[in-house]
Amino acid sequence: MQPNSQTFDIKVVDIDVGGDFHRVILSGISVPPGKSAFDIRDLFKSEYDELRQIMLSHPYGNEDMCANLVFESSNENAPYAHIIMECMGYPYFSGSNTSATIAALLVCGLVPMKNTTDTLYHEAPSGLIEATYRTKDDTIQEIIVAGDDAYVIEDTKQIEIPGYGTVDYALVWSGVVFIMVDAEIFDIKIDEDHIERMKEVGLQFTKAVEETFRHDHPVLGPIEATKFVNFLGPCRKTGEQQHEGLGAVYGYPATVFRCPTGTGTAARMALTVSRNDMEPGAVFQNTSPIGSRFTGRSLGWRNKAGKKMLGVEISSTPYVLSTTTLHVDFDNPSLKPFAKLRDLLEV
Repeated sequence: MQPNSQTFDIKVVDIDVGGDFHRVILSGISVPPGKSAFDIRDLFKSEYDELRQIMLSHPYGNEDMCANLVFESSNENAPYAHIIMECMGYPYFSGSNTSATIAALLVCGLVPMKNTTDTLYHEAPSGLIEATYRTKDDTIQEIIVAGDDAYVIEDTKQIEIPGYGTVDYALVWSGVVFIMVDAEIFDIKIDEDHIERMKEVGLQFTKAVEETFRHDHPVLGPIEATKFVNFLGPCRKTGEQQHEGLGAVYGYPATVFRCPTGTGTAARMALTVSRNDMEPGAVFQNTSPIGSRFTGRSLGWRNKAGKKMLGVEISSTPYVLSTTTLHVDFDNPSLKPFAKLRDLLEV
């Protein structure tokens, strides 16, 4: 229902994955047809960032949330695609956001949900994704996402961080670029009491690394400077090719995610396997500061465009929080900064 000519409706499904709030936009936004998710990401990043801003700020949300825009895929192997919008910008891939998006498509009937285990394909800006879901009594029990392959860009780099001196770190790609650093260097424990310190250190670290960051992904081309820090806590072996550890992911400018993040889990596995501290076929249970867990399963080393990369699949459980219609009324003074979105909103 349109209360007046200035009001538009956006249908969203809100999904909890690992303690983080993921908003999935299913309708109300006009997306140019026939374009890849990679191209749609670039379009919204450069021309319509107001969508990300309005979803992650007052009065509809906050910067700790994640948002996803769903549209028909141009890839013949996938019915749908999505782009990811977070506090720092537009990741090429995200495990938790993909899990949330697939859950929304299933529970809203856009993709038929079978009361069993089934596999489907989905498109992200990083490319085609294979996802397996498991249900029981019409409820999603688990979604396993095989996302973008991960690789170490550079290991054992050093940088000066005010108050801490020269710090060792690594750069790893897993759908985004992560700064990988031992939390112990900063007297950080992976718990809720140290989240504010993670934000302070993360902000310094990302700003320092951004000054010299230059990297081309072998398939995606030039990529933006990293806006993520992966704080690595203790990790131990619990069985044959079984490992568990603690980790926290900071996102610029002031977010520490409540979930371990799928990309953060994959990045840690790629780094640890490359250092021979984890087997190429390992299973890794990653625990976040609030105690939520994702399970990463290594699919082994692969050669992709001449680069040695580790395939990883991430298991998580999404929970539907709400199905909501957002009413966007540009007569509302709070929404005037986002008025450019009028061009994309469907009547």
